[in-house]
Amino acid sequence: MKDYYNLFVELSLQQCTKNDYGNKQKVKKHNAAYKKLNKLQDEMMKNIGDDALHALLNHEDDRVKVNAASFCLNSEVLVEQSILTLEKIIAGSDDPTICFFAKMLLQKFR
Repeated sequence: MKDYYNLFVELSLQQCTKNDYGNKQKVKKHNAAYKKLNKLQDEMMKNIGDDALHALLNHEDDRVKVNAASFCLNSEVLVEQSILTLEKIIAGSDDPTICFFAKMLLQKFR
């Protein structure tokens, strides 16, 4: 069985932060990681439990948390916790790109 938690974290951490978008190599890695993360999430729908999702929503890195919240909201699981996670990111993150993504997710799911 795949270690979905670690794969999810690894791919999320390859995504860009506010200072990375000027670096073509980092953007290329970001795009590749995003595609792999989407494929992984298709598998995760059937194979991941709430404990792992709770851990992802409480990860130390906002990229992991916002991706986990997106997955949960799209899967209609842990909706309230996902919304709270996004609200905390918006209130406390110093990365405007991650804040923007969190705001867009909240708009979509409210």
